[in-house]
Amino acid sequence: MCYNVLGDTMKDLIKIAFMICLVVVVYIYRNNIANFITEEIIYRGSNKVLTYNEYYLDYDYSYVQNIDTEEVKNYQDVLNMIYTILNSGDDSYSFKCGYTDCINDVKKLVDDADVLTNINNLVHPFNSFSTINVSVANSGKITVNNKKAYSDSDIEYIKDYINNFINNNINNSMGNYDKIKVFHDNIVNSTEYDVDNTNKTYTAYDLLTTGKAICGGYSDIMAIYLNTLGIQNYKITSDNHVWNLVKLDDVWYHLDMTWDDPVASDGNQYLLHNFFLISTDKLLELDKIEHNFDKNVYKEAS
Repeated sequence: MCYNVLGDTMKDLIKIAFMICLVVVVYIYRNNIANFITEEIIYRGSNKVLTYNEYYLDYDYSYVQNIDTEEVKNYQDVLNMIYTILNSGDDSYSFKCGYTDCINDVKKLVDDADVLTNINNLVHPFNSFSTINVSVANSGKITVNNKKAYSDSDIEYIKDYINNFINNNINNSMGNYDKIKVFHDNIVNSTEYDVDNTNKTYTAYDLLTTGKAICGGYSDIMAIYLNTLGIQNYKITSDNHVWNLVKLDDVWYHLDMTWDDPVASDGNQYLLHNFFLISTDKLLELDKIEHNFDKNVYKEAS
């Protein structure tokens, strides 16, 4: 029996040559192939449309702005996208990197809790997170998952309280200053600062149901009330304190109910207005330590 040894050898050589060519082509066009896989397989059909709930606020700030994109082009876009996701009320959303240092930027952001806290202060408290996870895949897909600070039942309880307050205390003849003051006085007179904080009273719900809270509860209930009235505002955080910044007649003012509800050594309850709608200069004149905020973030206040 005769074998076509030469023919078989040529076939093997052709196969080897083809595989070498294939490897070379894949190497040369590796970026295009990776982009195709990312675009057509990883992202296509997997990224849902961002939804916006009733607590979305159509406000842009110096620090972050609402953005409409699926691919970020720079670090500011990353901040803007996270703000937009939180502001929308969506609890899970993915977008993609579109620049060289994107993955490293996201990893640095995740390691800096202050950045996420600052962004969280700018959204409606009902859309704010209690926990957040920002993950980035090697493909450049960034996913934001967050757990809301308020449950549906918490929200309904707070809304009922505020709506009842408005119906019984607010009328059309009142200006915004008086509308804010009457609520400020009501909260200060009916609650007290939780010195021991044994029950972890951080939220507006805690404030209303226990009559006690720390600064987070005070600032949240005021922010929710202001948003209900359609008055632009956000929260400001220093190293260990949080209060409200309120916009009236195109001017921003500080409001700190916590410091207007002092813990008195004689056991009596006091109602103050020292920190009620004051300028930044006045705020820092009264206290430069607890209210030492980042003016590069909260530029509206500076």
